[in-house]
Amino acid sequence: MRRIDSPPGPCRAKLAVLLLLMIGIVFQAAGQEAPAPQFLRVGPNLYFNYDFAGSNSAVLITDEGILVVDTRMHPDDAELLLAEIRERSDAPIRWVINSQFHGDHYMGNSVFAREGATIIAHRDTQTVILERFDYEVATRPFDQRGQDRTKVELVLPDILFDSHMTLDLGGYTVELIYLGAGQNEGDTLIHFPHARALHTGGVFHNRSWANTSYTPSVAEWIRVLRAMKAIDVDTYLPPHGPVATEQDLDDFTEFIGLLHAGVREAVDGGVSLEAMLRENTFPQYSNWRGYERRERNLTALHELLTVGEAQYFVPGSRAAPISE
Repeated sequence: MRRIDSPPGPCRAKLAVLLLLMIGIVFQAAGQEAPAPQFLRVGPNLYFNYDFAGSNSAVLITDEGILVVDTRMHPDDAELLLAEIRERSDAPIRWVINSQFHGDHYMGNSVFAREGATIIAHRDTQTVILERFDYEVATRPFDQRGQDRTKVELVLPDILFDSHMTLDLGGYTVELIYLGAGQNEGDTLIHFPHARALHTGGVFHNRSWANTSYTPSVAEWIRVLRAMKAIDVDTYLPPHGPVATEQDLDDFTEFIGLLHAGVREAVDGGVSLEAMLRENTFPQYSNWRGYERRERNLTALHELLTVGEAQYFVPGSRAAPISE
């Protein structure tokens, strides 16, 4: 018999969201060891697998079947996510959505393909997965995590979409939306109207230094962040960082704008890369997840503004980079 948790009342759902927000903020501010991943309900039959030290996933559980957004970094991680799902339901895994091409969001695909899931991604996401798969496998920190990198298989999407796609599952509608390149080409937003929630792909990271090595245009990224606000939701489910509010989205938009402005001012003023890195420390964001990657991220923006291409852009394979 299939087991489906009863939908939470509004107060319980809001309490779960607030708890997740508080946990993420406290551990980031205190610099303490990150807690173990948590699988929390954030809406009727909608769950958020929050992993402070890794990547997040969203899961919709219905009597008809289950939908999973992002399969984590390694098959071992995917097995843990599947175990959380099976604690709540034995319904079939119908759909998997890969929201972006970073390996920590899709390299668990093999586990869910084994379960019979149909995998969906944006066309550009698949293009970059194919370009970067060997690099992703070679550079992910599997050794430190005690994981065997040879277990990672290239499992590509079964279905590709371009701008919009709608799925119906167990009486719920799920919308896949592409508003343009944000952090990455192919960044996919997943809208759960019944829960007034939006999984934000690579576009928005909550209180986290998103990797800026891939964006074709910071101005376009900010445009996509602002366009997201037209989607009528209360809750944002980021790929990194805790559950978020509209204020968190505004804070991240401001953050990306400040990074861009700092690097732009240095480039326009002829300031060297080394001096730019010394001057742009952004201490107001030092308690955000990933601050230790500040120099890498600013160097990538410097390259974008001086060379005109994202650090990892592959010429000729996708749309030309947008001039900054």
